[in-house]
Amino acid sequence: MSRPRVGLYGYFGRGNLGDEALRLTWTQALAGRFALFTCSPPRLPLHAGPWLFCGGLLQDRTSLRSLLFYLAAMEVAARRGPVGLASAGVDLRRGLSKKAAGAVLAKAGYLSVRDDLSRETLSRLGLRPKEYPDPVLSWPPPPRRPREAVLINLVPKLPEGLRAKAIALARRWGGNLQAPVKGLAMAPADVPVLAGLPLLTPTHPREALEAIASARVLIGARLHALELALVAGTPFVALPYARKVEAFLRLVERELPAPLPRAPQLVQDILSEDWRRGLGRARERLREEAEEGIRDVESWLTQVA
Repeated sequence: MSRPRVGLYGYFGRGNLGDEALRLTWTQALAGRFALFTCSPPRLPLHAGPWLFCGGLLQDRTSLRSLLFYLAAMEVAARRGPVGLASAGVDLRRGLSKKAAGAVLAKAGYLSVRDDLSRETLSRLGLRPKEYPDPVLSWPPPPRRPREAVLINLVPKLPEGLRAKAIALARRWGGNLQAPVKGLAMAPADVPVLAGLPLLTPTHPREALEAIASARVLIGARLHALELALVAGTPFVALPYARKVEAFLRLVERELPAPLPRAPQLVQDILSEDWRRGLGRARERLREEAEEGIRDVESWLTQVA
């Protein structure tokens, strides 16, 4: 008996390791039961559904056009069969964005978001999404590795002054720990803002996880750099350039003895044993919740495929 076909739609194939981590996670979780195929903008999902949209974030801060295209893709998919949106982040600021999102998402047969800020946004639009963490947090911890470098991940959206302070912090950490400082590019756009540092450019999410697992500490801006640090058990300092990062930090802090550092400052406490235990508790709790979210999506697809 052939497996039912299910389409995965997201921003795949652009070198962003966060999006590739989402594709990898959903593919590994669903491939045993479904015949999967993928589609990415600017292509539209023209094949019959069901379709699972797993692009990670609905936002209009950087590009209203991209948001409207993504919503249009969901509209197209909904005309061809069941459509679901899984564990998405939501950051909508404009009235047009909210109106369009409310109209399109109301047609989704499955709707879940990854944090309470996203849930609150959609609730104000009259929607009732479920809430499960990013499915990447379901990854098991990698084997323990020798902790060597101090890693820093930056994005172009960070102000130049903040980037300079973050690099200075990384170098202070490196001096204190007698560890080399290396830049970690999670997307092609990260490379120019890490100029002057020895650079790691992993081409696969698993390579990024291995690099982070080998670090003494990570100073990171991108959401999935921080999420992989949590999976790896690597202490981290966050540079929350977007609301999605702040929402993730709030999830982690439930298990920590103090708030996570959110600015380029030297914080010795994050290397303490209490802090490591707190990160371990956060990792296990979020892993269980992410696994529950994956099972919930699988159950929905089983019903509609």
